[in-house]
Amino acid sequence: MEQRIIHACGHEQAHHLTGFDSQQERKAKWLKTTTCRDCFVAEKRAEEAAAAALSSAAISHLDLPLLTGSDRQINWGATIRTKRLAGLTDLYNDADCDACLRVTDAKWWIDHRDLTDVDLIAAATQAPDMQSASAVAASITDMPRTA
Repeated sequence: MEQRIIHACGHEQAHHLTGFDSQQERKAKWLKTTTCRDCFVAEKRAEEAAAAALSSAAISHLDLPLLTGSDRQINWGATIRTKRLAGLTDLYNDADCDACLRVTDAKWWIDHRDLTDVDLIAAATQAPDMQSASAVAASITDMPRTA
C-alpha cells in the first residue's frame, strides 16, 4: 500500500508499505522520524565532501605524481589514493609510505583499495608501474601543455 509520508525534514515522499496493518503503521511512524531520500543523499554527499577535504589537507604536503588511466579510473583512483594515503601518513612516516607515493596507475589503486595498510605498502613495493621521483618530474615537464 502506498502512503504519503511527511518526513522530519518537512518533505513529503511516497512509500510503498507492505505487511500487516500494524506493521505498516509502525513503519509509517518510523519514517516520519527520518529524513526524505533527497535530504539523506545530500547529507551523505556533504559528509563525503568533508571527509575528502580532510584527506586532501592531510596529504597536501606530499608531491604526488599524476595518475594514469581512463578519466573514470583517474577520478576514482585519486579519491582512493587520497583517502588511503591520508590514513597511512597518520600512522606511518613518509619513508614507510614511499612506495605508495610512487604508484601512478589508477587501476592499481582501485584493485588494491580493500587491502590493509601493511598489505597495501607491501603491494606497492612490488607494483610494476612505480616511477621514481625523477622520472615523474621529467615526465611532467616533458608533457605538452594544453589549454
